Amino acid sequence: MSDPAFPTPIFVFMGTPDEGQAFLDADWPGAAGIADPSKTLYEAFSVPRGGLREMFGLGSWIAGARATLKGKMIGRRHGDPWTLPVLAVVDGQDVLWQHIGTHAGDHPRPDDIPRSITR
Repeated sequence: MSDPAFPTPIFVFMGTPDEGQAFLDADWPGAAGIADPSKTLYEAFSVPRGGLREMFGLGSWIAGARATLKGKMIGRRHGDPWTLPVLAVVDGQDVLWQHIGTHAGDHPRPDDIPRSITR
């Protein structure tokens, strides 16, 4: 994201630090990440696990097709593949905004993040 008004993202992933860094270097060079293989942060945010509908339903297929058209493919599994995606904006200990996906490919558009939380 090139909008200076948006908070600096920090990615949380279930892989090892090296696996996460390799992903970030390929897709978002210079981004910061936190390895959370034990899902401590996911549990703190009450991120649910999906079932068959959330992982293999129509919404996931559409998101997968969109990603494939952008050249993104499903890679090697890291962590719990049934965990739904989450995006949260945190300031200290306060969660200012949160989006928990309803299916495997459910990610909010940057415009969906409320402007009231930007710097």
